[in-house]
Amino acid sequence: MKVRTGNQKTVTTLVGITLLAVLLFLMIPLSYGIALPFVYWVNQFLFFILMLSLTYINTKWLAPKLLFQRKYFQYYLILLLACILIIIMLHQVGGLLNISEEIRKTEGLKDAPPKQGHGGLAVFFYIFMIEVLVLGVNIIGILVNKWQDEKNIRLQVEKDKVEMELSFLKSQINPHFFFNSLNTVNALTYTDIDQSRNALKKLGKIMRHVLYNTSNQSSTLAAEIEFITNYLELMKMRSTQRVLIDFSVNIVSPDLQIASMLFLPFIENAFKHGTSTQAESPITIKIVEESRSLVFYTKNKVFERTVDNLLEDDQNHGIGIQNTQRRLELLYPNKYSLTINRIDGFEIHLRIDLDEN
Repeated sequence: MKVRTGNQKTVTTLVGITLLAVLLFLMIPLSYGIALPFVYWVNQFLFFILMLSLTYINTKWLAPKLLFQRKYFQYYLILLLACILIIIMLHQVGGLLNISEEIRKTEGLKDAPPKQGHGGLAVFFYIFMIEVLVLGVNIIGILVNKWQDEKNIRLQVEKDKVEMELSFLKSQINPHFFFNSLNTVNALTYTDIDQSRNALKKLGKIMRHVLYNTSNQSSTLAAEIEFITNYLELMKMRSTQRVLIDFSVNIVSPDLQIASMLFLPFIENAFKHGTSTQAESPITIKIVEESRSLVFYTKNKVFERTVDNLLEDDQNHGIGIQNTQRRLELLYPNKYSLTINRIDGFEIHLRIDLDEN
């Protein structure tokens, strides 16, 4: 998300121009307390155009080429010379328009001797201070805009980096998942043709979910639960009767958004390491919504491998628990808790805060 959009910058520029115009055409003239002659307004309008041009040149060329390149001496010297040049131009125009004399006429002092300082150093210093004020505000605005642009670039780079990493993580999960699913269908073709056809239908639904429901990195709870249900039914077709799957769901907000395929590595590990043809293989999977938080729980026995080997196997293949933890860190920073219990099997308890506030 950008800190300031292009429309906001345009509005800021217009506000700056308006404030400069108010300063030159209202605040300063009204401080005189007299009706000023037309030639004075011509001079003020010229001053306004010159200052507007200087701030534009400063914003577009001087600041980027000198100030941002840390060429401070050249930058401020050019601005100083520009201010002096404007003063000289205004002095020359004032002489041509005979502004001092016209103001004296307006004051009713046509025959009185000129006041000390009219058209002299006091006027020059007065104009110079206005120039410093306007340029000071202009430079501050330039520096603030530069800081905001750099922040926007940093945010965009970080966003792109996160999206690239998430896409990479998902690309690791999907081939692994489909490889296992195709193995399941292949195994069924040797034992039960009808079951293999049903398995292909389930796999088709799963592929549809992956292709169409996960393009934005997230999907609804209802879609994810349907995906998990199809996956579990696919695994039941392949597993023996010793594999006892206890899958329960209790949600009240099916439209809540959740990271797509986030729970799949946990479920895959449960089947990969928690099933046996020789012993009872209970697998418990629960998904519960509690006060805008989502609780995911799995528990399974571990056969043939120790728990340490299970974690090592995940790391060696670049997927599984370590992968999912990285996704959680990217997608739900400071909004999730993950507990892994290695006593009496393998147990995972994940809680994610889905409240956007």
